[in-house]
Amino acid sequence: MANLGIKRINDIIKSTLRVIEQSRGAIFEIAENARKEVANLKVELQKFKYDVQVIMQECEMLEVKVAKSRMKLAAINKDFQRYAEEEMRAAYQETNDLMVQLAVAREREKQTIIRRNDVEQRLKNALETVAKAEKLVAQVGTVFSYLSGDLQKLDVHLEDAESKRLLAIRIIKAQEDERRRIARDMHDGPAQAMSNVVLKAEICERMATVDIDMAIAELKELKEVVRSCLKEVRRIIYDLRPMSIDDLGLVPTLTKYIESFKQQNNLRVELRIRGDEPQIKDSNIILTVFRVVQESLNNIRKHAEATSVSLQLEAIDGNLTMRIKDDGIGFDPSQLFDTAIDGSGFGILGMKERVELMEGSFHIDSSIGSGTTVRVQLPYELRGGNV
Repeated sequence: MANLGIKRINDIIKSTLRVIEQSRGAIFEIAENARKEVANLKVELQKFKYDVQVIMQECEMLEVKVAKSRMKLAAINKDFQRYAEEEMRAAYQETNDLMVQLAVAREREKQTIIRRNDVEQRLKNALETVAKAEKLVAQVGTVFSYLSGDLQKLDVHLEDAESKRLLAIRIIKAQEDERRRIARDMHDGPAQAMSNVVLKAEICERMATVDIDMAIAELKELKEVVRSCLKEVRRIIYDLRPMSIDDLGLVPTLTKYIESFKQQNNLRVELRIRGDEPQIKDSNIILTVFRVVQESLNNIRKHAEATSVSLQLEAIDGNLTMRIKDDGIGFDPSQLFDTAIDGSGFGILGMKERVELMEGSFHIDSSIGSGTTVRVQLPYELRGGNV
């Protein structure tokens, strides 16, 4: 009965922490979407401001033209005997046309100003949403920290310290936030490709009864789109968990991944093993090393503007030391938490948390214009064994 009570309490702890963490993730996703909307609205607002300025200038020019035309028409009316009927008709027509153009321009100006004001209000609302969401993320994070600490203190009285540590590892492992990346990859890759497949299939269907040669050409293009889609799906599956990790081990998997990365991104990446090849058996440690390499190379590709990367592994006294150095533009590490606010720093923070969870150490050295070096040290095995 006591064991059932402990299990029940542990289930409550897991459920509570999981709900809080999911809520924080949902709020963060709202904030992320709101940030994207803010960026889009800022661009849209700039366009409308420019359009309003252009139309206002157009109205001013038309007002000047209308004034001159009216003056000319007044002069004709004052001394109409000097002008032919055709000249008078042309003067009236010109004035009327200019007034119509001015009325149309003013209406365009009015509508554009209305749309600009609408975008300004939407931007204001989106900024408020971002601020509220960020505040909620911070508050929920604080609640999570307090509750996590308090509930785990309760757990100390029910289970020994080792069981609590394994529980924490399982919980945090389950929190690896892959769903957002998978959804983005699927949307930008296979989903777009499959939409193209449907479109080309419809074209082929129409062409088949009209021009068989064009239908065959479209089918060839369709085949290439499907191949590309299949390749992208395989890449996503590989990124989730490369099967070669289980079959071949760490170093062959890293070698294969780096070769693929070099080909896809035209970036020089050198892998060096100093001393004996690491003999890591703990799957958690192996996967952590791979994820750190994967995230680091992706960060370099996206942000560093580097031309070469050096990846060094060294096994010393049952510990693996890893160094990833690039020759890119670098950044100010003191701004790391600031960049995390707009989403670009979460990858680095995630790597740090994951490495420290595996009883390792994580350091990042960088400066503007001097590249970036990531240093990681991990044990071959966790003190509590595999999870």
